[in-house]
Amino acid sequence: MRITALAAKNYEPFGPFEMQFPPKPETSKLAEVHILTGQNGTGKTRLLSLLAASLGNRSELDNRTQGTGLVAGVTASTQDKTLLWSTNRRAIAVRGASRDIGQFVLDGRDWPHGHRLGYLGHSHGEIQVGPFAAMAFRGVAQISDADVTALSPIKIQDPGTLLAFDKTSDEDKQVAQSLVNIKMAAAMEKLDDSADIQTRATRLSDRLEETVSQITGRRFRFSVTPYPKVSLKVTWGATPMRFNQLPDGLRCIIGWLAACVAKLDALFPEHKDPLSIPLILLLDEPEGHLHPAWQRKLIPAAQSLFPNGQFFVATHSPFVISSINEGWIHILRADENGVVGVEKPRECGKGDSYLEVVEEVLGVKEWFDPETEAMLKAFRELKSAVLDGQWNRETELCEKAKAIADRGDALNDMIAGEIRQFERLKKQSPAFAA
Repeated sequence: MRITALAAKNYEPFGPFEMQFPPKPETSKLAEVHILTGQNGTGKTRLLSLLAASLGNRSELDNRTQGTGLVAGVTASTQDKTLLWSTNRRAIAVRGASRDIGQFVLDGRDWPHGHRLGYLGHSHGEIQVGPFAAMAFRGVAQISDADVTALSPIKIQDPGTLLAFDKTSDEDKQVAQSLVNIKMAAAMEKLDDSADIQTRATRLSDRLEETVSQITGRRFRFSVTPYPKVSLKVTWGATPMRFNQLPDGLRCIIGWLAACVAKLDALFPEHKDPLSIPLILLLDEPEGHLHPAWQRKLIPAAQSLFPNGQFFVATHSPFVISSINEGWIHILRADENGVVGVEKPRECGKGDSYLEVVEEVLGVKEWFDPETEAMLKAFRELKSAVLDGQWNRETELCEKAKAIADRGDALNDMIAGEIRQFERLKKQSPAFAA
């Protein structure tokens, strides 16, 4: 299953809007990625909340919409059929016969609001759509140590709890216990030399550890210590450590990346390859606590780990955005009244640099600290005034140029170019010639 679009009105800070989520190329072997980006207050997390509600957990959405009169819908597709979720009892459909919300319309069909995505016209709004999973995480959610036992089965009673962005009270224990189960099952697989042995746990363990190693640039392994008490540790480099001893950034990565693998294992214990199951993943600022060197490897590594996934990633990081070679960028921009609009999705470019992303996607035109930018602005305004005829201020212009150039090599080179340009324009100025 994949989400294809959403639409809403009466959802501040947005005006009425519709978003389309183009699919990945049919030949792609990576997860489909949709980047949601914009300045603070443009509603990135609010969009994730809508998606989480459509997948089975309204808690985040309800906290943000009490008394607002929100009308919204999300469409998805599976098995060549259209699925729908709506906030109210009048379905929002891709095709219908009355009030417009973008290209979405409200039709007259009754729909039991608040359920998960279901087929149009289904009486209960919930059906089986084949094996898939949906999870939500905040990037700053750090995993912590938890008590574990040997091979204790984990059961996830309500899949909707997997869509709570904030950790539940038993989150760490569930994840840690699932990882222990995987590692112990992998160890038993390696002891069994039968020809037809299924190496499911070994594949899960190896691929997860390889992915974290790829992101961090250092060998990463989980290990289970059976005596005197079963415990889960991490070897990152040379020394085995508990979760609470790890750097915050690494704990954040484990907090959602390893959690996805552990929960897929718990949800589909009989599936031969849980990593191949379609996974809808909602990530809120996964760059939290991460150095740029890790930020730029994070999502591409996850795309390879969950090749049939569909990711929705809210981020401010130019390193995360520029790291995506296959995916789509959805830019949210507020007008002068603070009303947010959603731009048409732009395809990620394989050659985009983080410098291009800073300027073209994030809309940041300044390259220096605020004090330096103020000095540059004053210098350029004075340069224009001098060229317009205030030649008695040329000495002042030179002094400002020197003050800026003395702040660093890059500024020295920039100001040298500006002065060369000034000298050429000065000679061409009729005021100077007069």
